[in-house]
Amino acid sequence: MSGNMPTTTTVGELLLSRLQDLGVRHIFGLPGDYNMEFLDQVEEFPGIAWIGSCNEVNAAYAADGYARMAGISAMVTTFGPGELSVVNGLAGAMAESVPIVSIVGGPTLEIMDRRAAMHHSLGDGDFDRWVRIAREVTVAQATLTPGNAEAEIDRVLDACWTQQRPVYLRLPGDVAQHSIPLPAGRFARPVPIGEPDQLDAFDTAAQRLLAGAVCPALLVGNLAIRYGLGADIAALLTDRHWPAATQGLGRGLLDETGPNFVGIYNGGDSVDAVRQVVEGADVLVCVGTKFFDWDGLFTADLDPSRIITIGRRASSVGGKVFEPVAPDAALARLHTIAPVRAVDWPTSPDPSRPEGARLDPASNAPITQARLWPAMAAMFAEGDIVVPETGTPSFGVASIRLPRNAVCVQAPLWGAIGYAIPAAFGAATASPERRVVLVTGDGSLQLTVQEISRMMATGQRPIIFVLNNAGYTVERAIDGPHQPYNDIDDWRYTELPAALSPDVAVDSHLVSTEGELARVLAGLGGVPDRPTIVEVIVDPQDLPAGMPQWGRETTAVDYQTTLNETPRLSWQGLPS
Repeated sequence: MSGNMPTTTTVGELLLSRLQDLGVRHIFGLPGDYNMEFLDQVEEFPGIAWIGSCNEVNAAYAADGYARMAGISAMVTTFGPGELSVVNGLAGAMAESVPIVSIVGGPTLEIMDRRAAMHHSLGDGDFDRWVRIAREVTVAQATLTPGNAEAEIDRVLDACWTQQRPVYLRLPGDVAQHSIPLPAGRFARPVPIGEPDQLDAFDTAAQRLLAGAVCPALLVGNLAIRYGLGADIAALLTDRHWPAATQGLGRGLLDETGPNFVGIYNGGDSVDAVRQVVEGADVLVCVGTKFFDWDGLFTADLDPSRIITIGRRASSVGGKVFEPVAPDAALARLHTIAPVRAVDWPTSPDPSRPEGARLDPASNAPITQARLWPAMAAMFAEGDIVVPETGTPSFGVASIRLPRNAVCVQAPLWGAIGYAIPAAFGAATASPERRVVLVTGDGSLQLTVQEISRMMATGQRPIIFVLNNAGYTVERAIDGPHQPYNDIDDWRYTELPAALSPDVAVDSHLVSTEGELARVLAGLGGVPDRPTIVEVIVDPQDLPAGMPQWGRETTAVDYQTTLNETPRLSWQGLPS
């Protein structure tokens, strides 16, 4: 029987099989004349489905949302215009540590070798321009040939998984179908590398800092999610009776209904109880964190000499870096040496309590941000995928606690509006059994609205809230509330699904009063039978909690030459 086993494969099939080994089950993208040979292989490959997107930037955001749920993703575009259109999405994935494999169909090897003047180029024979651009937003790149395919595919995918960041593979048009020897085995997920001596040194330094600690605490960032540290962190918190906060980037890992969770920490904009726990810790352990201007870089009152960090490749104690140290190994050592905390901590009120969320179904009062978000929190259910857009929705969701096992898919560091709709599409593709609640604004929706058609065409049933505040309210918070460039055209948002997919039944609601909102929310239990869109009319000048202060701080950082205070953290944040 062994004699009948295949001994060869093609470069495209090898790439697809390696992606499958890593957990990729869908590939996003668009066809182009340089990538169709490979797309033919995708269509025929068992176990991986092609998911067409409306445009390339939407494909990149969808791949981002998919990777946050499935662990990794892949997308296919074409040379030049296609691949340049995904650079925005790749940059966001680079910033927020999201592993995406960007596959670009390119000209044939002979065409590139002869430097021919080709379409989708500048006509000058330089075919590496776009590769050079990709180097800025990916951690590994390769142009595949029949001779290097196995080694380069494995090298690039190794970097993608190990570093949890995007990578770039150019697949020339004459290479995808080229026959090569079949590798001996499957691609194994690489494990983080660590040096035992460095781990021991970290252990010793951490023990020294933790000795005598009375009020230790933990702060979680996004890398803790990427490296699957949730169970280990939960065990440490329970066993050692520590409180924990999360950064906006790290939401979805901690159980926000549990006794150890204290809230979202974003420096000076945090609620008092959260600041007391995080900034009052005599030792603060930061797992996979990233400080930037919008989450407290300039306002965090933290002493770096009292901080232990656990990062992607390195860990630090009081600013001294130890590397290479694998994050799971560092966390395991920390669990062993961590003291039991005997001091309790202040707690902040949960704004999603029923008494704070209850709306009067008979009320004709206009909907306010202060009343909207507790009501939304009461509607969220265990296991939901909540996707808040950058701006008003992200501030609103930051003010509430998520139910158990709910996931928050957002991109606060990159902060590109328009991310949420395609990211929700990608997340739902990865986890079709879960309810997706997308909360976007009218301005953001107008950037990437097309992907709602893909949601409906693929049978998804999201709940989409569109906050209609007549423009870019997040920008109004920065540069004055009445600037006309922050105003946008008013669309009939509840009618969009009929235009985008006329054959799919959709529940549409337009609400402008508390009573109308209460009645709609009451009917949104469980996964809906059909897609649902709810347009919520809110005052353009009404801001959610935290946004006014954030607007003043952002104005200062963006436009003042000197900040009022020197940050305690370094200008780059914590050691990484």
